[in-house]
Amino acid sequence: MSEHHPITSKKRAGALSSSLFLVGLATLIFTQAWWPGIMLIVGLPLALRQYLLGRNYDMLVTLVVFIGTFVTVQFDISWRIFLPILFTLGAIYIFFREFFGPDETDEQEREEQLNHEIEENKK
Repeated sequence: MSEHHPITSKKRAGALSSSLFLVGLATLIFTQAWWPGIMLIVGLPLALRQYLLGRNYDMLVTLVVFIGTFVTVQFDISWRIFLPILFTLGAIYIFFREFFGPDETDEQEREEQLNHEIEENKK
């Protein structure tokens, strides 16, 4: 699985994932199944946003961490070793992606950085 071009804009991806989060939150309030349901309510919208932005590796890691935590708690799997390993692997992935992965700044971010530099040079 590789990184792909975004399916939609950041704004639309954010709106869709926020909508999914709110529907999930409403479901949690209705069912009162807070734990481990909150893991799905946080993880699934985040994974949806990553998918829509073409960040497939990030989506996969997010799903493994959040769904793995949900399954571990829901089905009473011993979590004392599994969850710390799961969270540590997620943290290692994020660290290496951020510092050793490709630069993913988009056109708008580059333009904002350039405008900021121009303003700084005028002073």
